[in-house]
Amino acid sequence: MFPIRMMSVVALSLAATPAPAQVAIRAAQQTITLYSYGYGPGTVRLTAGVPVTVNLVNRSNAGHDFTARSFFATSRIIAGRVENGEVEVPGGQTRSVTLVPIAGTYAVHCGHPFHKMLGMRGQIIVR
Repeated sequence: MFPIRMMSVVALSLAATPAPAQVAIRAAQQTITLYSYGYGPGTVRLTAGVPVTVNLVNRSNAGHDFTARSFFATSRIIAGRVENGEVEVPGGQTRSVTLVPIAGTYAVHCGHPFHKMLGMRGQIIVR
C-alpha cells in the first residue's frame, strides 16, 4: 500500500510542476515614448544578456515606427512582433517587445518619410 501512495504523491507533484515553456521570464521594463518628431529618451541604455520588455508608447496622433535593424537582428526576441528590424506603432497606441540584448551601440530612427531628418533618431547602448 505504501509504494502506491508514494507513487501517487510523486505523480501529483510532477503534474503540478510547470513545463519549461510555461515558465515566465521576468524582464526589466524600458518605456520609450514616440512623439512628433523624436524619441524619449534619445539614448536608451540596456544591460547585455538581461531580458527586457521595451514598451514603445506613441503619444502622437500620427503613426511612427521604431527602426533598429542591427539591434533587433542581434537580440534574442522572446515576445512581440518585429518585422525587418522595425516595430510599427500606430498613433496613440503601444507596442511591446521582450528581448535579450547583446552588447553594442545601435542606431535607431523612424522610417517614415522625413521623420528621421526632422529629428526622430537616437541610439541604444547595451553594456
